[in-house]
Amino acid sequence: MKYISILLLIFTMSAFAEMSVCGTEELLPIGFTDDELLRLDEIGRNTVATSPPPDGTVNPGEYAPATGIFIRWPMGLPDDLIVSFSQVTTVWVICTDEGQQSAAETHFQNVGVNMDNVDFIFAKTNSVWVRDYGPWFVLLQDGSQGIFNYSYNRPRPDDNDFPVVAGSTWGIPVYTSAIVHTGGNYMSSGFDQAMSTNLVYSENGSNEDWVDSQMALYLGIDNYVVMEDPQGSYINHIDCWAKMLSPDRILVLQVPPSHPDYAALEAAADMLALTPSPYGTLWNVYRVQSSGSEGYTNSLISNDHVYLPLFGSSYDAAAMTLYQEALPGYTIEGFPYGGWAPTDALHCRTRNVMDNEMLLVQHIPVDSLQTAGSPVTINALIGCHPDNMLLDHDLNYRIGTSGVFTTLAMSYSGVDSFSVNIPGVPNGETVQYYISASDDSDREESQPRFAPGTWFFEYETTTTGIGGGEIPAGIFTLGHVSPNPFSSSLSLDYSAASPVTVVLSVYDITGRTVDRITQNIDAGTGSLIWHAGEEIPEGIYFISIACGDTAITKMVTRIK
Repeated sequence: MKYISILLLIFTMSAFAEMSVCGTEELLPIGFTDDELLRLDEIGRNTVATSPPPDGTVNPGEYAPATGIFIRWPMGLPDDLIVSFSQVTTVWVICTDEGQQSAAETHFQNVGVNMDNVDFIFAKTNSVWVRDYGPWFVLLQDGSQGIFNYSYNRPRPDDNDFPVVAGSTWGIPVYTSAIVHTGGNYMSSGFDQAMSTNLVYSENGSNEDWVDSQMALYLGIDNYVVMEDPQGSYINHIDCWAKMLSPDRILVLQVPPSHPDYAALEAAADMLALTPSPYGTLWNVYRVQSSGSEGYTNSLISNDHVYLPLFGSSYDAAAMTLYQEALPGYTIEGFPYGGWAPTDALHCRTRNVMDNEMLLVQHIPVDSLQTAGSPVTINALIGCHPDNMLLDHDLNYRIGTSGVFTTLAMSYSGVDSFSVNIPGVPNGETVQYYISASDDSDREESQPRFAPGTWFFEYETTTTGIGGGEIPAGIFTLGHVSPNPFSSSLSLDYSAASPVTVVLSVYDITGRTVDRITQNIDAGTGSLIWHAGEEIPEGIYFISIACGDTAITKMVTRIK
């Protein structure tokens, strides 16, 4: 049986004591109960797969625009968290019927919840673990919304049916795959890259190619990073120890050297630090300290707020500070609660309701080194819901690290693509920029999100120009890329001081991976060759070369 390899772990998790929650129900464990262990064959039994959504689907990251947060009643959450949610967004309460709705409303009114921002969706559910069984929202190619549905990896039929109920209630098309999965074991970058532990492979009969194909077909995930779980005593969910904060920032738990998971967590952090992000650069890894009993990565990012579980620990204050350093401009709120556990804290019991008329702004930053005096082309994908009309699509830049930004309107270049040139600036300058957009529904978005109040993209001008650095210094140097523009093949000159392995990744303007090649390089000089297939259309592409702990990205243009 495909679950046999994790039964011991699951049995350990099922031993968690059930905790009292608001309402009349006891909390099912996040792992299996003893009874559920005898019903594993029910998982996926009645799943009927549908056709996947059209090509061009995007699975938004957790930090993408959201209009609400799912919770379930009865709930395993502190009242002050719901009060805080209700001040800035809609709290969508999943409850069985009007009787439960009335009980929830009475309770919320008594504890000070803003009832103007509370709404209800009726559905039978088995547990509070909305993260694990709730809908995964997708943005379809035309800018409308869909829901990805899968077989929840627990024999809990009501939980399993909830994404379909939500889609039916809200009139959102649901696309169902036979894949067995769980939301706590999934992080999306908002581009074509996502991450899970290898639990997703073991739960699907170790059919890795099939799993990868389902993620690509239904979610647009062409770069699925699957890794060994470093927490042998937990439930193999990635949100227990890691969290994407942005398309190039990721948080990884750090425990004392005496902890049994120390070596594995350090290895996982090192691996992620050598993994190219959707931006083509390597992931910027932040470490949050824990004794091993505090699950600080099990937090929720909802728009410009971060809701962080606190444990009454001496590590709490440092965790709050770390989040603020990693996400400047965001509001970080901490919530102590006796019901949190390392495996099932705040993130596991909540899920964002993504904006169903999302204004999408995607951009891959230009290389951090640019040629002095030469214009720098900035490209972005900007799209809105089909019922709305795009108004502004601007590039905002400044020379230096302070002062006002100059705004340039970006020009339409086809299929929701926009571009503009930042004028050339002298050698040795820092240029900071961000992209902003608006539509006639009063939606406004920027990349990075909430710029200029958060952070910016930036580059420095040099006489050497793009790719003028070494990766890593003294071992591998990247030279010219030619021809550029190109029609069929690219040549990337290099010099290697010793044998080294490099990863060449090619991304289109939306961040979707076009190709990826790993190559062993001998010492000396030579050229890496990339052959673009006939199926790759004309347009702008980003070539990323990762070597050691560094990556350099070059922009190229294909013409036929």
